[in-house]
Amino acid sequence: MKKPISPERLTVAIQLKNQPPKWIYNSLLLIVIVALVIYSFKGVAFNPDRMANFWPSLKVMINGFLNPNTDFLFGLDDASVPYLTLQTIGIAFAGTVIAAILALPIGFLSARNVTGKASKAGEVVLIAIRTFPELILALVLIRIFGPGALTGTLTIGIHSIGMLGKLFAESIENMDRGPIEALDAVGANLWQKIRYGILPQVLPDFMSITLYRFDINVRSATILGVVSAGGLGTPLIFATREWNWPTLSSIMIAIIIMVVTVDLISGKLRSKLV
Repeated sequence: MKKPISPERLTVAIQLKNQPPKWIYNSLLLIVIVALVIYSFKGVAFNPDRMANFWPSLKVMINGFLNPNTDFLFGLDDASVPYLTLQTIGIAFAGTVIAAILALPIGFLSARNVTGKASKAGEVVLIAIRTFPELILALVLIRIFGPGALTGTLTIGIHSIGMLGKLFAESIENMDRGPIEALDAVGANLWQKIRYGILPQVLPDFMSITLYRFDINVRSATILGVVSAGGLGTPLIFATREWNWPTLSSIMIAIIIMVVTVDLISGKLRSKLV
């Protein structure tokens, strides 16, 4: 009979040696994963002939990106990059303002420490809004309002309510209860508690959250142009379909400058609020 090892002699090396072998399980798992990866290539429809044109196409693409369409990039008409960039920022800004205004009452309704059991109604509304992706919502609104900046603004405004309302409610629920209890002690009504006890605490958070959402909406406004909802996205998708790399390069330069500038400005503002 094998003599048991005393606890004093149980080193890490001995414990690892006494563990049951796992190489069989690991080997079988590796074989299954490799087999699945190989099988997945069956549905890729890879065409080796296309690789022959890869490098020539890549050279044309790089040459187009290094030589942007300067007339389109620095033009002054309503179909040029500066105008479309300002339109994209305007869509994002207007949509964010609409969303912040509409999300404010829904956020209070969804806060459990303000409305109690009635907060479930607000949560259901916010979940329903967040259910639909922005592109799907834009396709629906285009049927009603037609293509253009108005559709992009309404899409961003409606879709942003879901996120802003949720974060507003969480900010209200995490606030200090002391001022509310003091207002309760002097017999303040609900509106007085909101005006003097809640808003002074959560307003900086609300503004910071709104600025953060504005950052996201600037990028979203560019994407929504793909479905003709205004902004830089519309000429972007046309340039991509036509393989117009100089025009695409001009749009990409504008998007990078726009996103970086908005991100830096909003970051500075958020740092002063929080």
